[in-house]
Amino acid sequence: MTHAPAEALHDLAHRLLSPDDAARWIALLRPGLRLAHAGDGAAVGRLGGLPDLPLDMPWPHWEGHGPLSHLMSLDCAALAAAGDSGLTLPASGTLLFFLFDGRLDDDDCMVYPSDPETRPGSRVLHVPADTPTRRHPAPAGLDPYPEVALTGQPGLSVPTSDAPNVRAAFGEVGNSLAWRRHPVNARPLDSALRALDTHPSRSGHRLGGHPVPVQEPVEWEIARGVLGPDAAGQDSRLDDEAAAWVLLAQIDTDGAAEMMWGDAGTVYWLIRPDDLAAGRFEEAVFTWQCC
Repeated sequence: MTHAPAEALHDLAHRLLSPDDAARWIALLRPGLRLAHAGDGAAVGRLGGLPDLPLDMPWPHWEGHGPLSHLMSLDCAALAAAGDSGLTLPASGTLLFFLFDGRLDDDDCMVYPSDPETRPGSRVLHVPADTPTRRHPAPAGLDPYPEVALTGQPGLSVPTSDAPNVRAAFGEVGNSLAWRRHPVNARPLDSALRALDTHPSRSGHRLGGHPVPVQEPVEWEIARGVLGPDAAGQDSRLDDEAAAWVLLAQIDTDGAAEMMWGDAGTVYWLIRPDDLAAGRFEEAVFTWQCC
């Protein structure tokens, strides 16, 4: 969904929505960073390449399956300089994202939040800035993704209209057929948001803000994984649990990095704010969606 400057989004809301609806909608906007190809911009990290790991740390591995692929590394100090991510991140050091991405076993075993046994197939690490590191060579048989430098573009992210927090903010209207015809879902607002967005046709790589789903709200997938298979349909616990998670990062399909998630999908890591503030990145939960 749209990622744009605050002033432009506020003006749009007051122009197209009633004062009450505009206030509710604006309150849902979250700061975040779009992670775009850097070009000549200041780099905050990179997709792919080889990771810089502590000297005594082995390459992340999923026992019984194989090594995880390095998807992204982000410089925490550079992220802070780029703008407000909306996240309580370490002031320095490097965040590294790893995933068992199916290339070694022809997608025989995938990582899903609904299956706790697959959780070791995803890893988020924080390496402190004063930790001696080395550029770790890739394990045998695992080709690293091409390296693509990323820059951080600050802005406010807009939630999708079916996001749990949006429906909660608009009360009963958000849970009725009338919601489809509500001004928040109407064509004028949707068209104006797309016009503001520099990349309206893609989810994009992001740090913080709202997740951009390919299918249903990403938060619901995480909530079902926590609550178990009995939580489905209109179970009110889903929205309550979904509200307890925030987007840490999402990585879109990217041709330059040769990353393809299913049929042009996106991968996501969500985390509870308390775990994020405490630096417990091992508590981040992975999910993915594709067309």
